[in-house]
Amino acid sequence: MKDDVILSTLEEAARSMSIKIQYDDLRKGEVNTAGGLFRLKDETRILIHKGLTTEEKVDKLLTLFASLDTETIHLPPAVRKRLEATPVLPSETAGKEKGS
Repeated sequence: MKDDVILSTLEEAARSMSIKIQYDDLRKGEVNTAGGLFRLKDETRILIHKGLTTEEKVDKLLTLFASLDTETIHLPPAVRKRLEATPVLPSETAGKEKGS
């Protein structure tokens, strides 16, 4: 499955989980990050650096999704397999929602 299809699939999955994904320039001034997952009031959001390649955006989203409970959403087998192979990074577990 091509990265642009996986990216669209992950974006749709985020919408189905009521997670807003926003792409912005995160490497200007004091900020220098590829992105992350955060909560703003009662909303869960993902912010991704808009300058990343499609492959890098997919990798970042998979890393962030690995810390979420995605069992109740439909993902194509190829995407699910990549997600399950993605390790949960220690920095992503602070807001971990799996099993919540």
